[in-house]
Amino acid sequence: MKLNKIGLIFFLSLSLGQISSNTFYNNEKWGIRFYRGYATYRPLIAIIGSGDMPMERHETGIRGIDLSRKITSDQSRSNIGWYLKFGFIRHLERGYQPNHNQYNIFLQAYQNKIVLGYPINLFIGEGLSYSELVPYVEGRETRRISGRDSKLMNYLNVGFDISTYHLFPNLGLINLYVGLAVSHRSGVYKQISFFNNTQGGGNFVTLFSEYKF
Repeated sequence: MKLNKIGLIFFLSLSLGQISSNTFYNNEKWGIRFYRGYATYRPLIAIIGSGDMPMERHETGIRGIDLSRKITSDQSRSNIGWYLKFGFIRHLERGYQPNHNQYNIFLQAYQNKIVLGYPINLFIGEGLSYSELVPYVEGRETRRISGRDSKLMNYLNVGFDISTYHLFPNLGLINLYVGLAVSHRSGVYKQISFFNNTQGGGNFVTLFSEYKF
């Protein structure tokens, strides 16, 4: 699966987008996201900066579900919305090691922008991730760089989405979104003993649909 062209939309949204004075989420308090994706060997900065996200040669993948709760007021004048998210991920390791589960908790900030005439929502989330086994590709990378790995890691979730209504006005739903996100675990450059002083990490490129209610 190659999503380089889609990734470039993220790059364009960062460089060309203009902040909108409107909020696209209105009164929606809860959200549920379903997604699936593949491991890539490219670092997070390359994925965000240029949309470079080829599949890693072992072709491992994930499937997941996130539940979110909006924690900012609808009356806020800021165009940034904050959500508390809980995530469950199933790692599909293609026989390199047993499949296993991952659990995430993180805060995610959304910002609304107009990109090429479309209302796009950019987001970045920060939190913690615990995996029952160290993901296969991630473990190879962290052990290569730092000689160690960790089940508990720092977690980032970065991406964008758009309402299906704005894509397909005659068919889409205003509360149903589709988007692309990068699921990232890392040890924060050996700086935190909580993460076993691990350097390196793993990235999964995901496509998702999310319903907000």
